[in-house]
Amino acid sequence: MQAAIAVAVESERTVRIWIEERDGSIARGSATAVTAGGTRVRLDAKPGFDSGHEVSLRLCFQPGAPSVAMSARVAWVRSAGATNECGLEWTGSAEQRAALAPWLVA
Repeated sequence: MQAAIAVAVESERTVRIWIEERDGSIARGSATAVTAGGTRVRLDAKPGFDSGHEVSLRLCFQPGAPSVAMSARVAWVRSAGATNECGLEWTGSAEQRAALAPWLVA
């Protein structure tokens, strides 16, 4: 049996992420691992969204490079003290996934 291989970007470089909430406000955060299926985001503050919400976001993999647009479903939200995190599962179009792909193999 062959093990499934997950393509991911994991580095010391932080991926900056901006998540647009339903009311148009922006939740900001960062991730150090982005996979073909989604990502875990450490948020700068407690978000206004909850699990199950559909969100739009932008990912900045490198300062000065264009950001990548993506759509996602919020899989989970966790807050503990000053730490706020969420898990995102990509729901983006084929075009969005194609724009993300080069960053996953970099």
